[in-house]
Amino acid sequence: MNNTETATPGGLRQPEADALAQHWVKRVEAARQHWAKLHKRMAHNRQLVAGFDWSRDPGDGDFYRLRANLIFSTMSAILPHIYARNPEISVTPLYAQARLKRFCHTLETVTNRALLEAQLKKRAKAAVWSAMSSYFGIVKVMYQRDMRHDPVIENRMQDIQTHLARLEQLIAQSKEVTGDQAVQRATLEQTLASLQAQVDVVAAEGVVIDRVRPDHLLFAPGVSDFWSYEQADWMAQRVPMKRSEAQARYQVDLSGATPYEVADGMAAPRQASRFASFTPLSEEDTQICLIEIWDKASERVYTLAEGCPFFVRPPYSPPKVGVRWYPFFLLPFSTVDGSMVAPCLVDLTEKLQKEHNDTRNKFAAHRELNKPHWLVSTETREDTIKRHANAALGEVVLVNANGLPLDQVIQTAQGIPVNPADYDTSPIRMDWEQVTGLQDASRSTINTAKTATEASIMQQALSGRVAEFRDRIEDWLQEIARYTAQILLQELTPAQVERYMGPPQVKSQSIHGVMTEIREPAYDWPQLSRDQAFDMVQLEIRAGTTGAPDKLAQQENWLKALPVIGPMIAQLMEINAKVGDAGPVEALLRETLRRFDERLDIEQFLPHAPPEMPPAPSPSPEAVPPPGGGGAAPFPLPTMNPAGD
Repeated sequence: MNNTETATPGGLRQPEADALAQHWVKRVEAARQHWAKLHKRMAHNRQLVAGFDWSRDPGDGDFYRLRANLIFSTMSAILPHIYARNPEISVTPLYAQARLKRFCHTLETVTNRALLEAQLKKRAKAAVWSAMSSYFGIVKVMYQRDMRHDPVIENRMQDIQTHLARLEQLIAQSKEVTGDQAVQRATLEQTLASLQAQVDVVAAEGVVIDRVRPDHLLFAPGVSDFWSYEQADWMAQRVPMKRSEAQARYQVDLSGATPYEVADGMAAPRQASRFASFTPLSEEDTQICLIEIWDKASERVYTLAEGCPFFVRPPYSPPKVGVRWYPFFLLPFSTVDGSMVAPCLVDLTEKLQKEHNDTRNKFAAHRELNKPHWLVSTETREDTIKRHANAALGEVVLVNANGLPLDQVIQTAQGIPVNPADYDTSPIRMDWEQVTGLQDASRSTINTAKTATEASIMQQALSGRVAEFRDRIEDWLQEIARYTAQILLQELTPAQVERYMGPPQVKSQSIHGVMTEIREPAYDWPQLSRDQAFDMVQLEIRAGTTGAPDKLAQQENWLKALPVIGPMIAQLMEINAKVGDAGPVEALLRETLRRFDERLDIEQFLPHAPPEMPPAPSPSPEAVPPPGGGGAAPFPLPTMNPAGD
């Protein structure tokens, strides 16, 4: 690889052409041509869901093309059923050890907190919407440390690193720009003042989740089945970015990069903007496209800029990843065996929506033809017609009928007969319900009266159709949570974990008449490899925790369960008090709770007898556990971190 490079007057590097970079440019371009039709269809689907016609004036009545956007309303109605809140992540031990339970509680709390701060709900809902309209949704999970060495992250945490990059950009521009120097100088002074106020701020660090557009992620052309995407030879993410921002981040001259603009929802170089009032950007603010290539064969990450035959930064290996190497997680709306793409919701309903709108438009046009009017004899005088047409309320109108009956001179015209069957949309609605599984009650409208039994059957049918997609979403979220937990186990130190869990609690306890201070650890964070840690615990998403809660159904289930589990808990407490065998009753209680609701934490309902204090002499100072995340005894399996014991 050729590392020869020069420097521009502004201090930016100017690398020479690189053979390996040019090789990857050709591979990426071949992949883009391979998936071009799919990406074009994705853009079509997005435009169809939006319904705007950007070629028209915004004040035009046809600017919004659709009379009834059924696809958009259907997607909006389905989304709350499958994703309305963050999932409940549960980490359970595979071995019955008290300290292992504390470790599971720590990992569960840290993972939930990290995903919450990374705005999982916002990114995941956007990915679900993308799956319904563009075949699959994609998120990228990374751990942010240094913006210059981390992979390209779009939704970065706002921290001092961003301000530093902006400051370097302004300094470089102040040496080159010959325009309004006063504005440049004032902006530079304000940025310096901001940095001085944040001098003690530590750069943000943590899990970052990006939502990636489906047409911005390229796969190696050899991928022929959706579920084999994880085995792709390589993946490449296209990231639009301002040229000035990219140059400030990587200190590379990108003046030769191809301009990148958005037109009609499709990303393509050098296309006119869809907005008539678009103002061309300055050279520094022109958007370009960075390409981040994840090569699984070499386990290296390459970063290119479209139009530049060199790497914008040296290739590198990701420092710490999960069990799976790619950080991209794909959620399909549906799958077809042996195909990368299966029909999405837009494909299934596009023709039905067009048929519905055509029917309604023709009915509206028919109504326009049936305007109320009169038929008048040609022998009637014009002033008589005007007086008849402009008659006021209660006025007596004199009509000269020339001796003919009045109904032969002026009479009401009959409209064009309307055949209701020609404009009936019931068959279309039935097909729509068959395809989407969304019934009238789920849309909060009733087109056809239904009995309570019929509505219940329809709701069960919807639950069955939605449950399959929701189950796929929960599996997808479980992969994300597991990957996040694996990264956190490698990245977080005990001091960082303490910020999530809190410091140890100091309690005073009388042991054989001697008051002793005991530090009760709030967490346990072993320094284990991801394989070791996940051999001991099981991370899963509690089923059905992502959809909108049905409070009435939950209350009904709880009222049914309470009279059953209450006596069983009392029976368990009685057996424990008599030191009897409570195993059968406990097993029966577990099974009962599981059948009522899988989301219940069974351990919270099991009574536990207080541990007996064994007779022992007063503890020595060496016997008091040290502060931090340690416990009374180490794991019997792998060796624990001494700092956390």
